[in-house]
Amino acid sequence: MNTKSLAAVAAAAGTLLVTGLAGAQENASPKDEGQASGREFNHYVAPATRALELGVQSGYTQGIGDVASGLPSLYGVAHAGGAVEASVGYRIVPQLSLGVYGSGSVFSRGDQVDDTTNIYSANAGVQGVAHVLPDRLLDPWVSLGTGWRGYWLDSSKGTTSMHGWQIARLQVGLDIRATQAVAVGPVVGADLTAFFTREEAGQNSYYSVNAPYLNTFVFAGLQGRFDIPTGGNGGTDVAMR
Repeated sequence: MNTKSLAAVAAAAGTLLVTGLAGAQENASPKDEGQASGREFNHYVAPATRALELGVQSGYTQGIGDVASGLPSLYGVAHAGGAVEASVGYRIVPQLSLGVYGSGSVFSRGDQVDDTTNIYSANAGVQGVAHVLPDRLLDPWVSLGTGWRGYWLDSSKGTTSMHGWQIARLQVGLDIRATQAVAVGPVVGADLTAFFTREEAGQNSYYSVNAPYLNTFVFAGLQGRFDIPTGGNGGTDVAMR
């Protein structure tokens, strides 16, 4: 991945973090802190419910593992890269949202490709997100999803492409809630993927990958989450405890 792409990913992630932390600091005002026993950071925020939930992620990603016998490994053709993801869900209750996600990634070249090769990947699927402490400023969450993954090596010889099943994708994160509607925080994740079809550069047809192996893509970065209420739930902070 070139320097400009890396800079764009870093800038997007940094903007999300600064915006979210600034909002959280403003939300936890001195008056609120004074009401807490021992001035602890114990501010509560009314959890979102019956809300359309929009998410944006940006950060580092890397594919690891073999595709199948006789084919180059993911790490052999591509090293670390950057990913950007968008998601849309519905917050059924404060503890749970269901929705869809989609992401795109750009990787740096590995040792087994020439210097004209650009490597891309994309995935899309459905997911559920469970929130542990939805009424707190610091809300841990975990998501589980499944869907499709595509992978492309674009070079002067043509494009090699693969498509497969992202069997399971697990992410764990922490929402730092600035308001009822806005949260930002770190996220890490990994998936299990198997590629079932492949098209070689210069060819015009796909073939089935024989005995595909399981491989994984890891991710670490930042996420911004934005809730748009649709059910008229109150938007005010709940009382301090």
